[in-house]
Amino acid sequence: MSIQNHNKLSYVKLSSTIFPASYNVNKFFFTILYSLCVALSLISFIWDINILIKVNVLLGMLALILLSPRVRREYVPIYIFVVFLAASFLFLSLLVGRTDWRLLTPIHFIVSGVGIAMILVRRYVYSWGGYIVFYSLAGYFFMLMLAGVDGNVALEFCSFNGISMVMLVACISLYIILSMENKKIDLKPALFTLVISIWGIGRSGIASSFLLLLGLLFVRLRDKPKYIYVIICLLITFIFYALAMFATDYSFFGNAIDHYLTRETGPSERLIMWTNYFNNLDIFRFIFGANIVEDPWPEGEIFEYNIHNSFINLHLQTGFMGLITMALILFALFRFYRTNKVFFVLLLTLILRASTDLFIFFGRFDFIPYFFIFYFLKSLHFRVPHINPHCRYQRTIVHRGVN
Repeated sequence: MSIQNHNKLSYVKLSSTIFPASYNVNKFFFTILYSLCVALSLISFIWDINILIKVNVLLGMLALILLSPRVRREYVPIYIFVVFLAASFLFLSLLVGRTDWRLLTPIHFIVSGVGIAMILVRRYVYSWGGYIVFYSLAGYFFMLMLAGVDGNVALEFCSFNGISMVMLVACISLYIILSMENKKIDLKPALFTLVISIWGIGRSGIASSFLLLLGLLFVRLRDKPKYIYVIICLLITFIFYALAMFATDYSFFGNAIDHYLTRETGPSERLIMWTNYFNNLDIFRFIFGANIVEDPWPEGEIFEYNIHNSFINLHLQTGFMGLITMALILFALFRFYRTNKVFFVLLLTLILRASTDLFIFFGRFDFIPYFFIFYFLKSLHFRVPHINPHCRYQRTIVHRGVN
């Protein structure tokens, strides 16, 4: 054997040791990049570290730059949607007087979110990347629980509702990766998300996490006899009844149960804000949205202009394009119900959680709704007719056209 062939063989053995044969170097790189982006978005939300937000945005932009030169025809509708969404936000912001950071920050998040979402759409993430991010986050919250920290004060710069937000981001993104790799449904992340959300008190977070766990459980058992579903529903009902009757004095469950039982009997603050939004909705606001700071509403200043609904906020910022975006999400939901039950459960959970807080649009977690919209657009199989050089009939047409 020549020295040159020996060196080539040694290089192959070394590369197969570092990167197993089933690994792709590009996918390994994008897995690291994706994991960093998601981890930084979660950490910056928990501790409000501004520099991490900037690094996260830059990494998301880097992902978009690296992936854009490889655009194929099935991705064209995705980029058309992104251009229209960003352009509508930019134009309407200038129209209604939304300037400074309220204009620039969302634009950065749009670009970054698209880059992170495209990593998922292109299937460039290994499941271990999602597991590392999820279990690191879950481990942090479990340590707080064991240390006796109250869910009310777990987040320094956000209310307890943020706990379920970050957990659902890590959990949903993990299940997206598992589904894209055609792996068996692992229920442990959904169960841990529910437990931590209960500790986190927020009602919407608990309901969304419960929906996620129950939906994935039913998807996993869809081939089982029907009576299994009845048994599971009865068991869940019994567990919740037992918690309500006997666990109110136990701090872990007591805070969440008390929060449910002591909720306001009249119209909630969220309902008042949403009602005010719809009552003030005229033709101009319907088409062009509004600047809720410059066009104030009674409860706005009290709640720092947080309308506590991601979809209303989307419409306020992008007007008619926001309605198109919401329509795409609903179309995707119905399509996933027929074609991908896991994605249906994940998207339904996202919709439920985003309906009661500013969870998505336009912020650091936008890569999740972007992924579902992009995957739906890609699944429509938009194709441009092309000429087959091996077809005699098409060659004749082309020849005549040239003449």
